[in-house]
Amino acid sequence: MNEFDIDDEGPGYVVFDMPVSVYRDVYAGKARTKPERALHPVLAIRFANGEVVVPGETLAWVRNMIKAYVPAADIRRKLNAVGRLHEFAQLTVGERLELDGMIDDVVWAYLRARAETPLDPSQRLFTHWQPVRLAWVQTEFRDLLEFAKFCEGYLGQASVMGSAFKTSSDVWVTMKRSPKPDDFLAHLQVDRERWSLILGDDIVPAPPSALRRIAVHANVPKNGNDTTLSQEAIDTLIDHERNFMFKALWILLAYVGPRISEPLNMWFCDFLSPADASRFFRTNLVGPVPIFADPWDSKYVGHFDSRRAIQTRTDYLGKYGLKPRPGSPDRRHSPGWKGMMTFNPEWLIAHGVWTCRKRAAEFAELLDEIREFHADIAVTKGSHPFLFVNAKNREFLGEPLQLPNVEKAFGRACDRVGIDPDTPGASLHGTRHYYKWYARHELGLDEEIVQLMLRHVSLASQRQYGKNATDIYDAMNKVNARTADRA
Repeated sequence: MNEFDIDDEGPGYVVFDMPVSVYRDVYAGKARTKPERALHPVLAIRFANGEVVVPGETLAWVRNMIKAYVPAADIRRKLNAVGRLHEFAQLTVGERLELDGMIDDVVWAYLRARAETPLDPSQRLFTHWQPVRLAWVQTEFRDLLEFAKFCEGYLGQASVMGSAFKTSSDVWVTMKRSPKPDDFLAHLQVDRERWSLILGDDIVPAPPSALRRIAVHANVPKNGNDTTLSQEAIDTLIDHERNFMFKALWILLAYVGPRISEPLNMWFCDFLSPADASRFFRTNLVGPVPIFADPWDSKYVGHFDSRRAIQTRTDYLGKYGLKPRPGSPDRRHSPGWKGMMTFNPEWLIAHGVWTCRKRAAEFAELLDEIREFHADIAVTKGSHPFLFVNAKNREFLGEPLQLPNVEKAFGRACDRVGIDPDTPGASLHGTRHYYKWYARHELGLDEEIVQLMLRHVSLASQRQYGKNATDIYDAMNKVNARTADRA
């Protein structure tokens, strides 16, 4: 990478969807009389001079894939790889990309940069790139190879990308497809011949073996939950969410940091004003204050008088013929529950701490919308007390959100903004790691304070709550003061 000068303030790209009507090929020589509706992903790229272009090569490539019934999600993944390569090339070599053989060097350097992307956003060459596993880099290699082969046939020598991956290049390791006579996999010869026709020769570039060594030494864990998305990625994901229920949930996960099981167990009454929250906790808090209650034994069911606290949440749910969600025999309806530190042992509740007042205010508006939604539909009245419910599907309207559906919705949200699904931190639990990272690195809070904000149950976080509550309040006040000074 030393031969390239990196400038992260430069060109970029975006992938977006356009609805189109297409006539697909059918069997028996019969053409359809009506077109089908389909999503047409489009890649727009920006050059250093500010010009924005939609390349004709990618448009033609996408049309071919749509006709071949390639899923839109796969097309978006491929376009994102092409867009990132363009961005990398513009920021590293610029117009030199058209020099003979330069494209092969750039593709190799790009793959290396992807494999080396560190966990710490402040250490990244491109701050909006996310660290990925080796398997994902190899997938991008195959996507770029596929695009290069298409460009070669589409524009021939006029295409820079079409001249990549040549066997004459010293960059790529090559392998023959033709099998030995005693090849154990000789029965796959038909498939080999099909690929030979598609790619045009008997030699195909292979992903450089050096990528494996680079990826092994890069600071990228195998478990995607062990790290976090960047602030830009998180905020983009939130801002592009169209479902108000999920948007509120993404904000809560990223800027309060609960485990996903905690909001899925929350009731209507589990958001309080700071004044009401002060009845339970010996500190001042930013509202709306999220309350996390033990789903079985907490006696907080919407009132503040300890003399009336004679029912547990288990007892209260009995009025609806329900049991606490973590104990549901149907795993689809059980979001689970993991032990947490309780800040008020009498009521068995804890509170969350907002790390961003702007997002807290945005959540407050969405919370009003959620409450209006509950008031407008009859299914939740008298059927359950849970806050986060299905707000779009008519068949399940008003029913408590199920974990598998939330996971799918988060995956769609990532896909919508071009976040690779294999990106470390691109998961529901990854938002909790983001909360910790944001509190430590953006707000500068001490590790001990952050552990308390996460409500970890550990010996290190079990000091007397009263003192720690004051610590949180003082620390957040200092952060808010710094923010006000900069404004």
